[in-house]
Amino acid sequence: MRRLITTLVAATALALGSAGSAGAGALHDFWPEDYDAREHFAAGEGFCVPWAGTFHEVRTGGYRMVTPPGGRETGELHINGVIHGLVELVPDDPSLPTYSGTYREKVNAVATEFTPEGDVLRVGQYRLSTTLSGTDGSSLALHLAGKVTVNANGVTTVSRDVFTCA
Repeated sequence: MRRLITTLVAATALALGSAGSAGAGALHDFWPEDYDAREHFAAGEGFCVPWAGTFHEVRTGGYRMVTPPGGRETGELHINGVIHGLVELVPDDPSLPTYSGTYREKVNAVATEFTPEGDVLRVGQYRLSTTLSGTDGSSLALHLAGKVTVNANGVTTVSRDVFTCA
């Protein structure tokens, strides 16, 4: 969820910063996602596996942003994204299976304000599911979902990330 929030802050700043003069129609922008990173994890700290290894993720796609009429004055921004990704879990021990799979992540949010400290999301959520296939014929089913809801006073009323692995 932290990556989603960072992306939405940047996207909101871009969209509201490029809004220009107020007009009658909605403004449409696109924020591309292009990410390729590896992160090492210690034994017992990885996704779904007890061994030490490397988590590799490649993400491509983007976020469509719509500033509705009047949204430039209020800071309202609607965000919908589709991200295609690849995940690999590579063990440090080469005798263990490597797991890999692809996913399609859906993201949607409504941001209502942009401040120097970051944007205030009214509602933001994401979800993805994938099955990772092991080089030994085994598989892991990953499910990730998250949601943030902020009330009209700027107080976060819901903030959750759910991760399951089977």
